[in-house]
Amino acid sequence: MLQKVVEYLVQNPDEKEKLIEGKLNLIGLTKVEQKAVLDVLQSPDVISPLLYW
Repeated sequence: MLQKVVEYLVQNPDEKEKLIEGKLNLIGLTKVEQKAVLDVLQSPDVISPLLYW
């Protein structure tokens, strides 16, 4: 489930920005999982799908 959440957020940048701004909640995920998702999305090592092509 965690991977699907990250994939969805990467494919929907508007939702990703809402999450980073604190306007979107990840109901169903633990605090640790929520922090992990935020860490991944804010990491400079993550390659956007558009940059790959």
